[in-house]
Formats: sequence, C-alpha cells, structure tokens
Amino acid sequence: MQRLLAQKAVDGLREASRRAVVQGGGPERFQYVTRLNQSQLSKCWICDPSRKNQLVMAVDVAVEADMEAGAPVILGEMARLEGYRLEREDFEEAGKGGLGIADIGTFQAAFHALSQSMMDAAADGHVDAREAADILEHFAKFLRVAHAVECKAHDCDDGGEV
Repeated sequence: MQRLLAQKAVDGLREASRRAVVQGGGPERFQYVTRLNQSQLSKCWICDPSRKNQLVMAVDVAVEADMEAGAPVILGEMARLEGYRLEREDFEEAGKGGLGIADIGTFQAAFHALSQSMMDAAADGHVDAREAADILEHFAKFLRVAHAVECKAHDCDDGGEV
C-alpha cells in the first residue's frame, strides 16, 4: 500500500513534534503532562534509517505538545501539508490595527530575553542541555513575536497577537 504522505512530509511532522516538545520545556518535562514517557516521545522524531519504524506522534499527544509549547507547532505543519493556514479565533479583535508602540515593546522584550539567555548560557564557555532548552524556548517566543510584528507591518491577514 502506498501512503498519501511523502517521506518528506512525514519527516516534517516528526520535526514539528520535536520542536513542539522542546519549545514546551523538553521531553523530560513534557512526559509528566502526557501519556508517553521520554523514550516513547523520542521515537516520534528520531529517524529510523531502515524507514520501517516510522512512528509519528498520536493526535492527543500532539495537541498536548502544542498546548505546552504555547503555539500550534504541529497543527500548523499539518494544516500546511493539507494546503491550509491557521488563524486564531480572536484574530479579528486582536490581530488588526497595524503596528503600535506596544508591539515594539513586546518585540524588544522578546529579543532581550533571547539574547540574555544566550549570554547567560555562553558565560562559562559551555552550553548545557538545560541552557539550550531555555535558549530554544526564548527563540520560539521571539519568532512568534517577530512574525506577528511582520504581519502587522505588512498589514497582512496571517498575523496574530504580539
């Protein structure tokens, strides 16, 4: 039987799963708020060279991962694969209005938090796993804020709330 999803699409879903879990605090933390343990979670994104064991994250676990990440990382990838894009329910009220002073402050705060986490991690010349997870969490938040600012600056319909 031939699958509808190409291997590249499956790999994209697996990578989105990894990003969502990392953004949500990492597998060691996420295992306590879902039904899978850390080793089961890692099977959802570690590539199997034989391509025989292609586990992808179950829907309920994916929803929990996105909830922990604070963003629809996996859902967004699923929508993209099917030719859709996501829009927040409250977008009409929150996302319109163009770029404002508050957006600039939010952008600066997100950038400062990211750069501070990177400087703190690199201060001793070694970035450990906890510091790397902290950097990735701040980076993901910065990307969300930057995307919202970009959309407000372009006055496009794909933005969200900064």
